[in-house]
Amino acid sequence: MGSVPDHTAAIARPEGGLRHGRVTGRLRHDPVRLGPGRGRVRRWLYVAAGGRTDDGTTVIAGAAIVALGPVVVAFAYATLGASTVTFDARTTRTRDRTVGTDATAGARFISRGARLQLNGNGGLQAEVPTTTGTLVVDLRTTADVLPVVLVTGTPQGGWNVTEKAAGTAAHLEVALAGRRLVVPEAAGWRDYTAGRQDRRTTWRWAAGAGHATDGTRIGLNASTGMNGCAEGEDLLWVDGAPYPLPVEDLAPVAPSTPAGAWRVTGPGTGLDLAPLGERSRREVLGPVVSDYTQPIGRWRGTVTAGGTDPVEVDLVGVAEDHLAVW
Repeated sequence: MGSVPDHTAAIARPEGGLRHGRVTGRLRHDPVRLGPGRGRVRRWLYVAAGGRTDDGTTVIAGAAIVALGPVVVAFAYATLGASTVTFDARTTRTRDRTVGTDATAGARFISRGARLQLNGNGGLQAEVPTTTGTLVVDLRTTADVLPVVLVTGTPQGGWNVTEKAAGTAAHLEVALAGRRLVVPEAAGWRDYTAGRQDRRTTWRWAAGAGHATDGTRIGLNASTGMNGCAEGEDLLWVDGAPYPLPVEDLAPVAPSTPAGAWRVTGPGTGLDLAPLGERSRREVLGPVVSDYTQPIGRWRGTVTAGGTDPVEVDLVGVAEDHLAVW
């Protein structure tokens, strides 16, 4: 299995338009200026990281800002051991609530009592209200990976461009209700997406980051649905280098329980997600519907990349089952 082809000028055709395929590097162009103009523009940036504190507590924190035409949605979460707190907001006012036009530009959401700043390299600064008190997150990437950019059509004639990166090294601090937890050797992942996707879109997603038993940095991204094509976004990062990851199945172990355990399988790959918490929501915002379940926890099992033998890994991460009508 070879590495993902390099690189970038890549997504822009000399004669205009988008070149479909998968390449490495940063997405430094606004794909909306390059792609076909029919359909509503949607953009988002999602960043997360986690690991263990010195006393062995698992900490996972993340956030996203999503621009869906006239609606901006933001969320943040933190899983601290067996406890998860969340923040969710949505508005039609776009001032101080933006997603950058390329993957390096970051995103922000500022409103009364809430502040989210997501950085294009996977960093996050957040101060948001939750039912348990104010959640403060400071996530700083200390070593990045080589991202992968995928340009693809969607099943009903739309198009999508996404930059994924997983397995970054990071420093994570989370404060809540007088408690402060520090993960000095956290591992992170991120997702920048922009396009004119189908009006009704479904997907499943698995992502995470951590280490193999020999200490190698590992990052995971797998997806079905929106980017289902011959060259998809099923990827494994090994010490920062991305490789295609053959995936045969990505699904909850019990199909009727998407908030429970999940499994990713393929040749040489068998990963199981043991949830520690979850985010789930069904929202109807005028013509926009978002119905999702996202368990948060630990991926454990074996993976293969770059022609190597299977290795055991321990990752923090998420799975997601999502229906969007937007």
